[in-house]
Amino acid sequence: MTVREAFWLARQQVGSAETRILFIELFHWRHTELFEHLYDTLSSAQETLFLRVLRQRAEGIPLQYILGHWTFMDREYTVGAGVLIPRDDTEVAVRQALSFLESFTAPKVMDLCAGSGIIALTMAQECPEASVTAIEKEPAALTYLYQNVKRHHADNVTVIQGDIFDCHVQIEDASLDLLVSNPPYIRTDVLPTLQKEVQFEPMTALDGGQDGLQFYRCIAEHWTRKLKPGGGIVLEIGEEQAQAVTDLLSKHDITDIQTLQDIQELDRVIFGTKKR
Repeated sequence: MTVREAFWLARQQVGSAETRILFIELFHWRHTELFEHLYDTLSSAQETLFLRVLRQRAEGIPLQYILGHWTFMDREYTVGAGVLIPRDDTEVAVRQALSFLESFTAPKVMDLCAGSGIIALTMAQECPEASVTAIEKEPAALTYLYQNVKRHHADNVTVIQGDIFDCHVQIEDASLDLLVSNPPYIRTDVLPTLQKEVQFEPMTALDGGQDGLQFYRCIAEHWTRKLKPGGGIVLEIGEEQAQAVTDLLSKHDITDIQTLQDIQELDRVIFGTKKR
């Protein structure tokens, strides 16, 4: 099988954009080199690898899981079954969080439901004087979180295994400068309707309860009190949750609440500050 034949086979099954990623990742070619190899013949090992990956994609297994890594904001993270896949939407939350910290010296930051650690680690790398704590409950996700902390040599990140519904009692009130989270926010009844690839991701990282707001209620009631006066809170949300999350936070001394949109102009992030 030639590279050209394999390319067109993949393109029919997964589309042009993913096909390019697939070939670059599998065969370690730079983007500009791909078309230079079009008439090369794949080795037996390359063809076997290619067909196996294509079969896995046909089964719906996410490309990120197959590759074992994915890039978020120009940094590569180890991912796999049992952890939420990094998505570009989360960049809106991270950039807002980083912008908020520009006026702080040695800030204390908390990432709730940390997953693979893309939020905590980006904060730690971009703001090296920060002290970042990442809380994650699920053992599978914790494995990737620890791997990524080690991978990025993030000495200023502390990992805690904990359930945010319980472990808030371990954190001192008025001790944090910034609280960031991309919590589960999909309604339970919607989960079975999600696209095939998403069904492979851990439901615990997606299921926000009956109305999708279960984690936001917990954060508003128990975690906002951990913020210092003037501290910030940045939460990723579902596109129809802005008003509901705003209402929850405003009942717990969070003021100047703003809704930020993603590249598709959908509501994606809620940002506010603790009343002084």
